[in-house]
Amino acid sequence: MKVHIFILCYNEEVLLPHTIAHYRKNIPECIITICDNYSTDRSVEIAKSLNCNVILWKSDNPKYEKCIDDHKYLDIKNNCWKDVSDGWIIMCDMDEWLCVTQEELKKEKEENVSILRVKGYNIVCESKTLDLSDLDIYSENKGVYHIQENKKLCFLREKIVEINYSIGAHNCKPVGVTRQVKHSSKTYINKHMNWLGLEYVTEKYKKRYERIKNVDFFPQIAKHYTDDKLKVKEEFNNFFNERKVIEEIE
Repeated sequence: MKVHIFILCYNEEVLLPHTIAHYRKNIPECIITICDNYSTDRSVEIAKSLNCNVILWKSDNPKYEKCIDDHKYLDIKNNCWKDVSDGWIIMCDMDEWLCVTQEELKKEKEENVSILRVKGYNIVCESKTLDLSDLDIYSENKGVYHIQENKKLCFLREKIVEINYSIGAHNCKPVGVTRQVKHSSKTYINKHMNWLGLEYVTEKYKKRYERIKNVDFFPQIAKHYTDDKLKVKEEFNNFFNERKVIEEIE
């Protein structure tokens, strides 16, 4: 059974090997393609060393060539998988860890499911380092339910013609080969691996803010990035105080 995973990337050298390991542990036969926005760190080098396919892309608008361009992200998410003829597609960001196994996908296909139902959580950790070296990241399971991460990340290619994500891929309007689009009866967890430590997320937000701060017009959702450490700390602490073991939330 084929499972193609497409992951958006820009300067993700810290999280990238962990994300690849997460998916390969759960879906050993998956084929992973990194859609990279000309990273300036070691992301591409690491991806190739881990036997991932790499597609380099840049914004179609010169104005956003060195910025975050959510419209181009949207175009990639809606179309990059269309050369695949069959099998499961997982379309995600680097910090989105869909928790589904190869065996579960096989069963869902046997039940003629088109798209998996997903419930998302912000995973909140206590790393004190920028490289997350003090975390046992794969066992982290404390989080906060986050409706924006209830994304339709996984669908069966031979049953879906168009996915029609909106910006940020928080919503979609899938078009099936037939009129019926069948969702899974089971709901799968999406771990949003963003709030992994205050230093880590502060630095991440600062670097992404650098990519948007000089843009006059913001067509992006990326406006939530900031270099204001106090704002990031406040949001982090709010999530930290609310976090629970995911099984307890369920």
